Amino acid sequence: MGRIVSIGPLVLFSTQTGDAWILDPADQLAARLAYDGDPLPIYIEETNTNYSIGWQGRYRIDADAFVYEDDESRRLSSITDYPTQLLLRMIAQVERQ
Repeated sequence: MGRIVSIGPLVLFSTQTGDAWILDPADQLAARLAYDGDPLPIYIEETNTNYSIGWQGRYRIDADAFVYEDDESRRLSSITDYPTQLLLRMIAQVERQ
């Protein structure tokens, strides 16, 4: 079962296939946290007043596709089995806050 949650300005989601992502809707930044159930390394630093995330690329939602461009490889991936409509609703809620 997948989930979508927001924490402040960030959206985190997981899928039934075991993928997990963290998104920054304001800048369309993305980092993959897990792939097919396996956790992936990501840089996150937190202090009492701030946090820093090692964003790995940018995303957009194009109709029913989650489109991701990796910063390092410039590889473009289009994933069609993600809950894009639910993601768009959560992103809209985050942007209204």
